[in-house]
Amino acid sequence: MKNIYKEIINIIRENFSNGIRNDFIDARKVLRIYQGREKCTNEKISCTVIADIIRTNGIENSGRFYFISPDDTAEIKRFFDKLLRKNSILYYSAVYEKHTDFFVQQNIFSPNVLRKILQTTSNHFCSVEFCATTSKTNLDYELERTFKIADNSLSLMDLQKKFPYVPPKKILSTLSNPKKYLKTVCGNYGSIAKIKFDFQEIIAAKQQIYEQIIAKGYAASDDFTLASNFALNSAFAEKDLQNLIFEQFFAADFARQGNILVSKFSVKKKSSANSIRQLRVFISAQNELTLDKLFNAAQNFGITSRAALDLAYENMIRVEKDLFINDSLINFDVRAVDDALTAFVQEKIIPLRSVTSFVGFPALKGYSWNLFLLESFLRKYSQKYFYATSTVNSANVGAIYPKSMNLEDYLDVQSSVLLQENVPLEKNAVENFLSAQGYRSRRLAKATERVIDRAHTMLAARA
Repeated sequence: MKNIYKEIINIIRENFSNGIRNDFIDARKVLRIYQGREKCTNEKISCTVIADIIRTNGIENSGRFYFISPDDTAEIKRFFDKLLRKNSILYYSAVYEKHTDFFVQQNIFSPNVLRKILQTTSNHFCSVEFCATTSKTNLDYELERTFKIADNSLSLMDLQKKFPYVPPKKILSTLSNPKKYLKTVCGNYGSIAKIKFDFQEIIAAKQQIYEQIIAKGYAASDDFTLASNFALNSAFAEKDLQNLIFEQFFAADFARQGNILVSKFSVKKKSSANSIRQLRVFISAQNELTLDKLFNAAQNFGITSRAALDLAYENMIRVEKDLFINDSLINFDVRAVDDALTAFVQEKIIPLRSVTSFVGFPALKGYSWNLFLLESFLRKYSQKYFYATSTVNSANVGAIYPKSMNLEDYLDVQSSVLLQENVPLEKNAVENFLSAQGYRSRRLAKATERVIDRAHTMLAARA
């Protein structure tokens, strides 16, 4: 029977170079050819057996099965090996388009057939769309590496020359990620990782925005300046840079409503704008401010303690549980602090309380690191990480996570950490975990239900 199978496959290769359908008509054609061969006249075989041979041995594409000879398969493999010595990534569609004549000679009439051949024979990594030397290679990684070593911005044409076997639409799709790339005023692309920031100007802009929000309830673009940042990155449009700076540095504290910014922090609705402004002026005039002094002032202005604590966090740095200080009295080495945090976060969501040692943190003249000081740093200065909590508190309750996660709110944070840590999505298990780990201070049934519902929604989206 083995010889019969071999003979049938040979017949298909010789007579059906454009593929064969797995149906009675084509199976009958093969049977007639087989029966017409003198050496096969004494061997019995049915159309059903031929159909099975077609299905189990051919490469299927669009309803037809292709039988490529071992010699042709080896030639295709050698062809790709040669290309991969000069190119890090090869999309089947682009390779096929550039070398159609070669593949037609090998009886390959579709990029999909080409892919299936390589997936079964090549020792390289072959995904659904492309072939590469290792499984770690992908277009996003290759583009990042290219921009990292580039002296200037790059055009689509520059990148097409660098990646001749990647379809232009794939390159453009990757470049459309606003968190990694930004278009220049001349139509090229630049890496956001290489954009230069004037952090002092950004910090000053945040202070100007806070002052305008306290004074009139919102801040317009004319109320603060980013001129130095624009000058440092003149290749990019000011509007695009402004949007980037908002996402990276302002979004944690402010919300955009059209062309204006408003505070994300809650204040008591019954508190008048004048009382909030008065408390804001009071806080700004202090070099040091204890909680008792803050809460007494808030009571005099008719403002809740929680809203007062929000305002203190906006305008001062909390260095101890009972003490805030003026921003000007402390100077953070932002990059060094973020680097020290990396050892704890490791691209995950972690509770603030899990930072149990500050040995690797840079020294602060006149102050010692603690969780309150770390929370203030995360709220106002960190370039890599966010701090989030359901409400301001004095119990070090809250979460730290990379800004790259793009979580919308604290409900997202809690739901994501449940999935991250594989916590059973049951009421008691969820409440026990969130409370014990320091993501929340109390067990709130309604909040728990919302967290579980959001987690289920996330799971469904991943499926």
